[in-house]
Amino acid sequence: MWRKDAGELHLPEEDFWVFDSRVVAVLRFDDEDVLHDVEVITEPAEVLRYCQVRDAAVHGSVPYDAFAAQLGTTN
Repeated sequence: MWRKDAGELHLPEEDFWVFDSRVVAVLRFDDEDVLHDVEVITEPAEVLRYCQVRDAAVHGSVPYDAFAAQLGTTN
C-alpha cells in the first residue's frame, strides 16, 4: 500500500507488528529510518486497537502481484 493510500484510510504512520493477536511491537525510527527502539504492548485494549488498524490496512490493500506490477517488478 502506498503511504498516500494509508493516509486516506486514516491509518497511523507508526510501524508495528502484531503477534498472535496478543502482543504488539511498535518500531521507533529516527528521521533517517534507523531503528532505535521497540515498544512491546500487551495491554488488551491497546492490542485490540492495533488489530483493528491491521484489519483496516488489509482491507484497503491490494494483492502483492498487483502492487509489484505498479512498481514494474515481477518478483
